[in-house]
Amino acid sequence: MLVFISGSINSGKTTTSRVLAKRLNAAYVNVDDLNDTIPDFNLATDLDKSMDLAIATINKHTAKGKDVVANYVIREKDWKRFNDEIIASPQFIITLAPRIQIAQSQRGDRVLSDWEKSRIQYHYDTGIASPSFGSIIDNSDLTVDETVEKILSIISE
Repeated sequence: MLVFISGSINSGKTTTSRVLAKRLNAAYVNVDDLNDTIPDFNLATDLDKSMDLAIATINKHTAKGKDVVANYVIREKDWKRFNDEIIASPQFIITLAPRIQIAQSQRGDRVLSDWEKSRIQYHYDTGIASPSFGSIIDNSDLTVDETVEKILSIISE
């Protein structure tokens, strides 16, 4: 099984994914960490390389019989690749979509840069927070544990 948590910057992807992976005793894949292995990673030009690494890493875990919880921003073309190239079944794509005012605010200890705030705006304007695939959770007023419970409910249906 693959549970992929998507959403904009500051939506809670990493925190939620870590807790969910622990609850499911699943492998945890943070695609941001994989990006650190791409020499001179460039957000504008290397997203396909990023997805190549994510798919290979997820398949490595699932080939060993492990469930996987992963997180990153998923575009529609990435979702289509997942359907074609990831061997995990079932696959769940969950988008965390707090209200934009929440996403652009300080949540926890994280202080957003102006670039991050503008990137969040871009994600909301281009539909990252409201994709046509998977399930969407407005976690504006939810704790991490409540968000994880919603995800567990979705994947158990």
